[in-house]
Amino acid sequence: MTNETGCHEGHVRPTPETKACDAQSTGTPMPEVLRDLPDDRLVILDIREHVRGGEEPFQRIMQTVMSLRDDQVLKLCNIFEPVPLYGVLAQRGFAHWTQRRGPEDWCIMFYRAGAEAATSPAPSTASRPAEPVGNAIVVDARGLEPPQPMAKILENLPRIAAGGKILAITDRRPMLLYPKLEERGFVFSTEETMHGWFETRIWK
Repeated sequence: MTNETGCHEGHVRPTPETKACDAQSTGTPMPEVLRDLPDDRLVILDIREHVRGGEEPFQRIMQTVMSLRDDQVLKLCNIFEPVPLYGVLAQRGFAHWTQRRGPEDWCIMFYRAGAEAATSPAPSTASRPAEPVGNAIVVDARGLEPPQPMAKILENLPRIAAGGKILAITDRRPMLLYPKLEERGFVFSTEETMHGWFETRIWK
């Protein structure tokens, strides 16, 4: 089914609206490898309504990534820029190209590339303040059902003093938390631990 911005799930023929979106990047030009893709090489995953409905999208995204053929490209439509996802997929050999098409309307193309392109840091994080040194305020939100982990972390944000930070521990990668942090002017970084939980450092 077509939505208002031309995104569909699955293997699709790009609509005129989709191609117009592709031409409206506010960042770097579209890589040549992404131009004029055949129908069977483009997989579009639109998670905007799922995210608005409170669904954690990480597993849905990763399942789609795992199903890709070597020559296929994933086009992800989201309501915010999923910066932590860049690092996760870079470790799997994916580079990305990002568009912001409007309020709560992001499109990210993930494609397999050489090691140099796949491991380069996300440009949008280059100008972010460095993580402060010293002890962090620990917010352990493991064992809670969504949206309780996000609520617990958000209510602790005022505790961050100048030069301080929060270490939030969660059972899942907190994808829905990221736009809330960006709205409030916070910087964040998430890592998966060897124990299976996720640690998100938050600072200004």
